[in-house]
Amino acid sequence: RGIHGAALSDGERLLLVAEDVGRHNAVDKVKGEALLQGIPTEDLILLSTGRISSEMLLKAARMGVPLVASRTSPTEMAVGLAEQLDITVCGYVRPGSLDLYCGHALHAEAVPPA
Repeated sequence: RGIHGAALSDGERLLLVAEDVGRHNAVDKVKGEALLQGIPTEDLILLSTGRISSEMLLKAARMGVPLVASRTSPTEMAVGLAEQLDITVCGYVRPGSLDLYCGHALHAEAVPPA
């Protein structure tokens, strides 16, 4: 507790990882690092240790990320927004299991093990 992490993955490995006391800040850091390194974020997976909020979904949409996953649950508003934006949302990601809240099961299979 006390620190959140965010990462971008291609489904095989973690490409970028960032940590911060705020989950939104961790996402901003990983997004900024991708920009600085010239790493295209479209078609990558956004991973977070924090709860997925509607604000995080909007950030993912701006990044072109089709899948957002977390070790915890998304908010109800985030799930509704994800449905509108056609973003797959997975929660409670653990080795060998996850909860698919909305989106495509095929995308969910790409989530790397926690």
